[in-house]
Amino acid sequence: MGGGGNSQTSTTELPAWAKPYVESSLGSAVDLYKSGAYENVAGMTPEQISAFQKQKELGGAGGVYDQIAADSYGATQAYRDAASGSGLFGADALGQQTTAMKDSIGTAVGDILGQQQGQFSRIGNLGGARAQQSMDSSAMKVGGEMAAAELANRRQAAMSGAGGVLGAGNTLQNQFGAGAATLGQVGTAIQQQNQNEGDAAYQGVQRLFGLYGSPAIGSTSTRTGGGK
Repeated sequence: MGGGGNSQTSTTELPAWAKPYVESSLGSAVDLYKSGAYENVAGMTPEQISAFQKQKELGGAGGVYDQIAADSYGATQAYRDAASGSGLFGADALGQQTTAMKDSIGTAVGDILGQQQGQFSRIGNLGGARAQQSMDSSAMKVGGEMAAAELANRRQAAMSGAGGVLGAGNTLQNQFGAGAATLGQVGTAIQQQNQNEGDAAYQGVQRLFGLYGSPAIGSTSTRTGGGK
């Protein structure tokens, strides 16, 4: 005679009293799925659309941002000239400045020469070579110093102005874009709230099924099978 084996199966499930609630929740979940509630995507709000339109206008061809960018780029010319040794920073800049100031330099030189001529006249050396050399040297020195000082001022003004324009450009861009940015932020907050409201039913089902799995609900175990 042979002997038989035994096997046993254990099944764990929700208590009988909880099953109707689970079945009802499943029905609600299926209804929500069929209605598309699980695919809810909140559309763009009027505020967001308006903000994007404002940004498009500001950044479009010929818009405010383009003008600010053009002005700022133009201001960088001073930095590029300084780096490349051109323009106000070129080798011929002093000569050009001297030519541009010839009238002013001539007046100043005339005053200096007049003073020196008076001095040399008093000592009886007005027509000497040494006196002429001294006056020529003074004229060149006065002219060179005046042109160099004016060129230095122009260089400093160009660099300072360039820095000011660049700094102002960034500030202006922020100011012009502030309204659109704020409107966009408001629109995004409203859109998120709309999304939350649209997802509320789905979130509620998720929380409910999470509750069904909590220890407070409990469970029942059933063993089946066995024998010889």
